[in-house]
Amino acid sequence: MASMTYHVDLKGKKYLVTQQFQLADMDRWDDDIRDWIADQLDITLNEEHIAAINFIRTTYQRRKQHPMVRVVAKALGDQFGEEKGSLRYFYSLFPKGVHQAVTIAGLPVRGMCF
Repeated sequence: MASMTYHVDLKGKKYLVTQQFQLADMDRWDDDIRDWIADQLDITLNEEHIAAINFIRTTYQRRKQHPMVRVVAKALGDQFGEEKGSLRYFYSLFPKGVHQAVTIAGLPVRGMCF
C-alpha cells in the first residue's frame, strides 16, 4: 500500500513528503526541509545531528546504500571526540533510531537493513 503524500511549502519552495515525513525526492533535500522534518520528529538539531545526517547522505550518495549505525557513530567519534563515537551517543541524538536519522536526511527508508 502506497503512503499518502502532501506538499509542504517552505520559503517559497515546495516539497512532497509522506505522512511519515519522508521526502519523496531525495534530490530536493536542503537545510530548510531538513529542519522542518526534524521539527516534525521532535528533534532539535545541533552540530552533531547535522554531522551525522550529512555523513549518512554522503555515504548513501557514494555507495547507494545506507551506512551501518556503527559506522556513523565512529564518524561522530572521529569528528567530535571518542566519547561521542558510541551507539549510545548516536541513540541520544536520534532516540527512535536510524530510521529517524535517515528520514531527516531525506533518504529512502525502504530497503534499510540494520
